[in-house]
Amino acid sequence: MNSVHWRTHLAEVDWPTLEHAYGDASDVPGWIEALAGAETVEESLHELWAAVLHQGTLYDSTAPAMTSIAAVLGARQTVDAESTAWLLLMFDDVVRAYEQVEVDDVETATLVRSARDSLIGIAALVRPLIVDDGAEAAAAALLQAAARTADSAAVEMLAARASARPAGQVEQACVAALTTLGVDVSAALADGDPGLVMAATLARIAAGGTETTDLDALVAGWELAVEVAPRIAFGVGNLPEWLSEVNPEASAVVLAALPTPDEATIAGLVDVVIGSRSNAPAAVRRLLALAALPEATPEAMIAALRQCPPTPEVCDLLVALAERVTTGGTSAIGSSTFDTDARADSALALLRAGDGRWARPMAQALLTNPAARGLMVATSASGRSALGYALVREHAPSATMLIVGIRQALRQKPPADPSRDGAGHLIDLLGSWPEATADALPEVRELLAVAPKQSANALATWNDTASTDRVREASVSGDATVLLALARLTKDPEDFHRVLDADLEHKESAVLAHWADRTDPRFLDWCRSLVGTEAATSDYQRDDQLASLRILAAFDAGEAATGWPVLRSIIDAGRGPIEEAIGLALEWRAQQLLPPQAHTDFEALLADLVVIDRKSFNGPFVKASAAAAVTLLDLGLPLPGTPARIVKVVAGAVTDQWARDVGLRLAERLAAAPATVRRAVAKKLRSLVDRDERFDSSGDIAVEDERTVARLRPILHDLEID
Repeated sequence: MNSVHWRTHLAEVDWPTLEHAYGDASDVPGWIEALAGAETVEESLHELWAAVLHQGTLYDSTAPAMTSIAAVLGARQTVDAESTAWLLLMFDDVVRAYEQVEVDDVETATLVRSARDSLIGIAALVRPLIVDDGAEAAAAALLQAAARTADSAAVEMLAARASARPAGQVEQACVAALTTLGVDVSAALADGDPGLVMAATLARIAAGGTETTDLDALVAGWELAVEVAPRIAFGVGNLPEWLSEVNPEASAVVLAALPTPDEATIAGLVDVVIGSRSNAPAAVRRLLALAALPEATPEAMIAALRQCPPTPEVCDLLVALAERVTTGGTSAIGSSTFDTDARADSALALLRAGDGRWARPMAQALLTNPAARGLMVATSASGRSALGYALVREHAPSATMLIVGIRQALRQKPPADPSRDGAGHLIDLLGSWPEATADALPEVRELLAVAPKQSANALATWNDTASTDRVREASVSGDATVLLALARLTKDPEDFHRVLDADLEHKESAVLAHWADRTDPRFLDWCRSLVGTEAATSDYQRDDQLASLRILAAFDAGEAATGWPVLRSIIDAGRGPIEEAIGLALEWRAQQLLPPQAHTDFEALLADLVVIDRKSFNGPFVKASAAAAVTLLDLGLPLPGTPARIVKVVAGAVTDQWARDVGLRLAERLAAAPATVRRAVAKKLRSLVDRDERFDSSGDIAVEDERTVARLRPILHDLEID
């Protein structure tokens, strides 16, 4: 295919009628043509990746764009053939990711089918490259397998190249493609070339194979496999990670059998744990065995074990490993570095497991680490936050040794980089412990100049009136948080009024929570200004609207009827603090603060939320539908919609990390539902419990999944009783 042909192909698409992530696709042809320019190819590849494959998303322009890109690549007209081929392999990866998720809307299903069908044409367009050398030729071979059809022309070309000698990257990719397509490759392997044999082995395992001979061959040839895997599969960053993703069963066996596992292997075992319920036990056993070795690196093994279900054996080793840690370390995210301590990570994992031994390693980290004031702690496999902030979110209980450790940390010299100073978060943690008052007052008072907001807030929470003058001095800055702390200490109405004169952006919730005189006319007028006439744009502002509505109705029952349109709009939108909004409406309903027509309207709105999804560009707000369903049942009203719709609401909420709790509560309530609904819901939940994939989470995946399954089992028992 020459340049005229690929430009003709590009011109056949009506691009302005299609869309990508940033609007209509009329700019796509220019980006594709720019692949031929040395000065424009890099930017064009980036634009195409960002627009038509934005964050792994398919659009109606994606498949036509990828087909045109394949035409350019197949015609050998792109300046950067390797990166162009990589973009096509990414497209195949995205299509497969979509196919692994249950799609229930026609539009998305159509996009996926179109994308899948386009891979057949893409494979044909890039097929001529198989005779070339380089990464793009290997990619062209792999794209033949992506088409999922053993086209005779493709098989003939792949087989011819697979038999070429000396064998290299392209030959390995051809063998892998043929193996994936189910074609006999014995002729190409007749001379026993190690790389080709390993390529075939890896391809069989990637397709789900667990033959003992293949697994043994992978263990024995691990070093060779590390070299071959990136050549025969897209996106292989490291072999253990890839293996755990494509075949958890094989991964658990192979990684457990490696005699001297490195950090990548340990990470692969963790991937098995968090990715596969059935194969997790074998991976956990291997991790426990490795952690028990005298030569085990405590920091690495703590990071691994905290991702495991918190069994007694796991917790015991977390405690033992923490005892072996004597110093902290540093880690990096991008160009930023931060201070860490494995003892703190171990302690957080124990705290989440409900193991009371957590306080000791946490105190040891605080007492002995010179950087304790700025420690960051692991909150998930890939996330960290300031130590004090993480413990506040976990509602960590106090202990004398912890208070001592925090006080010592606060007395440390602050980090040279103020952004790494976690003193404010540690003060917030102390402020959540009333019993810390007497001991920690000296340090908190001294830090008024360094962390005025947190220090003043803690002193006000403890009602430390002896610090009033110091807080007043700090309030000269005009910061609303400090002014509010001063008012809480003095109880002076004028001090409270000064708060309203400050910049209150993002401080409104604190003012609403701590205002003393809730009959103050100026305060009430301010609350009315927060409520406004319609639902606010941001979720935090909607929280403030709800708090203001509650305050106003408590002062004057007539404010409820006035505020109902705003409350209704928050509920109707379905996003943000939906449970709190429904809860306030229920309170007003019970107190008879709303007119009868509003009661009828509220019930109709709840029914509508159950039946019709509220959506954003990220998808439906599943929490809204589930919360509305629970409320209808609480009111003794029937659920609207078909059994299939109720199943969708329950499953959507249970599988969503942010809506899971309300989804489980809804499932519990459905034990008394009609048999058709109960059986349909039970069938779906049973499939979720019996599947190998874990529930998604915002923290430790295996830990949260085990807890969810434990909650689901008795619910299923009740639902499945005839």
